[in-house]
Amino acid sequence: MSKPTYRYAITSGLHGCYMPDTHWGAYEGHRRKDLADLIRDHLRLADMPACLFERVAITSLWKAVKKHGSSSMHFTIVHKDYELAFHGLTEKEYKDIVIQNEWLDSDW
Repeated sequence: MSKPTYRYAITSGLHGCYMPDTHWGAYEGHRRKDLADLIRDHLRLADMPACLFERVAITSLWKAVKKHGSSSMHFTIVHKDYELAFHGLTEKEYKDIVIQNEWLDSDW
């Protein structure tokens, strides 16, 4: 049996706008604690209150990720006019983003 895996691309910006201000990259992990830490870290990076973590319902989210994968488990945390969005990814989507980011970061 394979390990449960989450894969998310994270963006942030003004709530309701078509394009986000920031794309934080793609993330992959295998433990609920790592997913919780990822969410908390990005709340901090976005200068959003730590108490917003409670809106995620991490236990329910992790159960759903284990059962269905994260590709359909999108969620957004909104505070005032700002949002932090977690876009669930398939394995292929995750790899494509990683490859694209490596290309963008390379010296060409």
